[in-house]
Amino acid sequence: MMRVLRAALRGLGLVLAGILAAVLLLEITVRVLNLAPPAASPGWFWKAPDEQYGWQHLAGATGRWFNPYNEYNVEITINSKGLRDVETDYGKAADEFRILVLGDSYVEGMRVPLEQTFSKVLEQRLNSVDSPIVFRVINAGVSAWGSDQALLWYRNEGVKYEPDLVILGFFPGNDFLNNSEALEVENFGGVRKPFFHLDGEQLTLRYYPFDPADVPKPVTPVTVPSTAVITGESPSAAPLQTWRPWLNRFSALYRYATPMLRDAVPPVARWLVRWGLMEPGQEEIDAALPAGYIPASYGVYRRPPTEQWQDAFTLTNTLLRALDKDVTASGARLAVAILTAQEQVYPELWDSLLLHYPAMQDKDWDLEQPNRVLYGILDGSNIPYIDLLPVFREHVAASRTLLHLRHDGHWTPAAERLAGAAIYGFLVQNRLVPVAGAAETDATPTP
Repeated sequence: MMRVLRAALRGLGLVLAGILAAVLLLEITVRVLNLAPPAASPGWFWKAPDEQYGWQHLAGATGRWFNPYNEYNVEITINSKGLRDVETDYGKAADEFRILVLGDSYVEGMRVPLEQTFSKVLEQRLNSVDSPIVFRVINAGVSAWGSDQALLWYRNEGVKYEPDLVILGFFPGNDFLNNSEALEVENFGGVRKPFFHLDGEQLTLRYYPFDPADVPKPVTPVTVPSTAVITGESPSAAPLQTWRPWLNRFSALYRYATPMLRDAVPPVARWLVRWGLMEPGQEEIDAALPAGYIPASYGVYRRPPTEQWQDAFTLTNTLLRALDKDVTASGARLAVAILTAQEQVYPELWDSLLLHYPAMQDKDWDLEQPNRVLYGILDGSNIPYIDLLPVFREHVAASRTLLHLRHDGHWTPAAERLAGAAIYGFLVQNRLVPVAGAAETDATPTP
């Protein structure tokens, strides 16, 4: 009997030793290949509340920005004027042609080093031309900004840079939504910034200057439940939660595996959340969503658009006309680069979204609808534009190069290069920049 027990214990010991050895080997592999993100969460270290725009870059902020999947890990610096760019004086030199790029996180480009953003790719291409002119492209993008905040910033700050050309990077995936108070409240659950409204054909500004204490509470609940409340349990109810900080700090394998578990086996992730070994995440949000839930942002593709979306289109039309008027009055020209949403470029991703949100399956969707709406707005105001969607789709059809990060959704370095080259060609061919001759033959977009 004792011999059998000793053999069983020996076998159990060998199994445990094998498991431990495998875990150690995986830990070493993850560390050597640098697959896991850093242990400390970066937070939104470069953002600060702002009474003019709701939020703005924190001047002088520095730090690293990465996501749980470690798709990027970038050193970020915000300059003394609150731009994600090199230090730049307001006044320009006599031989300088200055381009100011407005927009949201796609323009901001936090997922790549500054020199790899499409703004800097454009700057490099322009300055490669044999010309006495020095081209400066200034990155004025801020995460989650809409056209309304870009308009306010141009009036307050942008005009001081004396631009010759202003490029608005317009993201059809959420810029219409960002401009609408009703849609923003539906999406985020509250008022987070000043909003323009239409009084007839005139723009009026609410909640300006912005004070969070003076805005109304939302009349509808937040559409995506907070992970702080979805588990239905207090943190102390999770028996192993004290282990989590230790694992996160010392185990690269833990940091690498947890987001993979959320995606691959949500039930296991939820079980680990209950035991305190993982923080609540997307798997808990998905489980708490009400039947029939459809993310508000996808309404831009709904056919026909609802009244709220029609209002957002009309408001955006007025905002872009106002921006064009202000830019022209300052002696510059306005052009628009229509950016790409991940689901527009990759049809299989849209198919997976339809599976993930069953309530979407019996609706009519058109992924090019927001682009066509924007064409009408820009053509009506004679604002030149380039739509990058055909460029990206053509590239994806011919190449296996990844243009949108799989999990984060923003552009990869290859996409930034492709966009910068395409915008360069657009500017040259439409004579929006003072280059000619040989440069016009070098206007084909290549990533």
